[in-house]
Amino acid sequence: MYNLVSSLPRINAVSKTTQRRFVFKLVFLLGVYAVAAPLRAQETAQRETYKSAIELLPDSVAGMVRIPNLPRFCEAWEKTSIGKLLDDEAMQPFIEAQRERAKNYLEAFDNKVGVRPEDLYDMASGELVVSWLPFPNDKRRPFALCVIADVRGRTQQAKMAIDQLDEDLKVAGWIREDIEHQGQTVRIYNTEPKPGQLKVEQIVISLDETRLLAADRDLVVTDILDTLAGDTDDQPIVKLEAFQNVLKKSSQAILEPVKTGGGTVAIEWFARPFQMARILRESLEVDRGNQVDIVKLLENQGFDAIKAAGGIVALAGEKYQFLHRGAILAPPVTDKPSKYELAAKMLQFENAPLATIPSWIPPDAASFSRINLRFEEMFWASETLLNEAFGDEIFKDIIEGIRDDEDGPQIDIAKNVLPNLDDQLILVTDNTLPSELNSERMLIAIRISDAKAIGTAIGKAMEVEPDASIMDAVPGVDIWRVQRGGEDDELDEDLFGDLDIGLGDEEIEESPPLLDHWAIAMIDKGVNSEAPYLMFSNDPDLLVSVATRIRAGEKAGLGAEPEIKAIVAALQELGCKTPALDRVVRTKLSLRAKYNLLREGKLKDSDSVLSSFYRRFLEDKDADADEAIDAANLPPLNVIEKYLPSGGGYTETTKDGWSLTGFLLNQ
Repeated sequence: MYNLVSSLPRINAVSKTTQRRFVFKLVFLLGVYAVAAPLRAQETAQRETYKSAIELLPDSVAGMVRIPNLPRFCEAWEKTSIGKLLDDEAMQPFIEAQRERAKNYLEAFDNKVGVRPEDLYDMASGELVVSWLPFPNDKRRPFALCVIADVRGRTQQAKMAIDQLDEDLKVAGWIREDIEHQGQTVRIYNTEPKPGQLKVEQIVISLDETRLLAADRDLVVTDILDTLAGDTDDQPIVKLEAFQNVLKKSSQAILEPVKTGGGTVAIEWFARPFQMARILRESLEVDRGNQVDIVKLLENQGFDAIKAAGGIVALAGEKYQFLHRGAILAPPVTDKPSKYELAAKMLQFENAPLATIPSWIPPDAASFSRINLRFEEMFWASETLLNEAFGDEIFKDIIEGIRDDEDGPQIDIAKNVLPNLDDQLILVTDNTLPSELNSERMLIAIRISDAKAIGTAIGKAMEVEPDASIMDAVPGVDIWRVQRGGEDDELDEDLFGDLDIGLGDEEIEESPPLLDHWAIAMIDKGVNSEAPYLMFSNDPDLLVSVATRIRAGEKAGLGAEPEIKAIVAALQELGCKTPALDRVVRTKLSLRAKYNLLREGKLKDSDSVLSSFYRRFLEDKDADADEAIDAANLPPLNVIEKYLPSGGGYTETTKDGWSLTGFLLNQ
């Protein structure tokens, strides 16, 4: 149907086997925690009798990630910057130091389906698929994990792997029971639950000359065998309309770049976002107690209009070493212009002609993102979301309080603020040297239609802010700086969890401020700026720098940098004409502070998104915090920055959702 992938013989380069295995482990771990699924691909004449996993798995699949041809994936991976980085001599001390740690993390996955990723590397001669299936009626185990590997030509390696697994499980006290199903032997391993354990652990393995099936629930494997035997009425995922919709769009979008620029279609994915969100929460054992269930909240507020998402990743092309094309399926649920209901009306992202990067963006910025949206509609759409989250009709009271409170700013948001916000938001990031915990800087700029009205509103708000003062830094510009005592607090302590809102508490403690130091200003239109902007930054110096550039009429900014010109040219080449969002990023600058802090063992203490991920998922809770990851052996950034390519991406609103594009250029 799509004919994007063909099979290749097994890679025979023995000298890099160990390195490849380690790389595959890392990539496979990321795949397990990704939201994913595959694209249907025709096989070559020799493979016409082979049934792909997407013809076997049921249409209830919540998420799936598919590597169409594992040997070919490994070959392409080694041509990418990340593959070359991991092969660089300067990285070997760090890789060796982390090898055992990576193994331990992967073993957490091994315990789910038994087969180790390194075994899959050895046995898979073609496709490798990981999928998640929901079992909502099973309160103890509401999902299952399944791995399917094409082992044709490598059956012996597969037999050796499952025999070794058998020995290991017996030593660990697992009890094996073999059953015959559809003429095949199915090994079912069970372990006696520990005291107080509610979840029943199970490992199920089936192997023949064609494929390996591994899952953590026997019903998954037996159902797949029934499908193979033609003994079921269930529809496979490949026939699901949503699956066909997003993957067909992705394949059409990526076909021409791959055809003209080469590369390997290496990864294909599909997901039902809300089902996968619940599965990931369950698999990560996130317990929010009596706090708001963010997934349920979003569903209640109409965001379940987002039905599916999917995409395709190509590696090692002539121009793009990484290219992703994808789609999000969210058909309108109403014939009104808002398309969606309740708070989901916030999903109003407007396509607009691709514009040049404003010259006031500093030339040393690390990233630039621009999104077109309807601020006023989004603001009012948030009313039902906030009211449900807090369990009370608080939204209107807050708006009226801001307008009428004698001790407050007395700003009429509905009349004097929202109508004067234009339809564009810009986000700029950079970081300073030497790398400190507060090196990461960001600036948000909202395009304004009436600068005077917004300036008046900002002035009123800041006059009642006890920690605010005007900076005498840029003539003609009132830059308000807020500076509170103490260290910076985390921007979002529960970045990866549900809303941190207590329910039923008799006392509500005042939350600490998100930032202790920040600045806000209304910047009038300059000689070389297209509009006035309301600007906010977590670093007053960055806002001062940008305001100075606008007032001085600077002509040469980020867009004049050769590196950025190449990214913009690539955006245009990939069809970025009327995006709702466009983005450029210089990876080596964007990661500079994070990398330096990681080497110094300080990343976990910073306020970046990456550090929040580190604290939640990578830090060993049972080990000393400083020993959670050993980064002392990492080489200096200037040694490896040649492996950090620049890239970009864009999103476009379609009649039934959004199209997605992202890429990293070759150096």
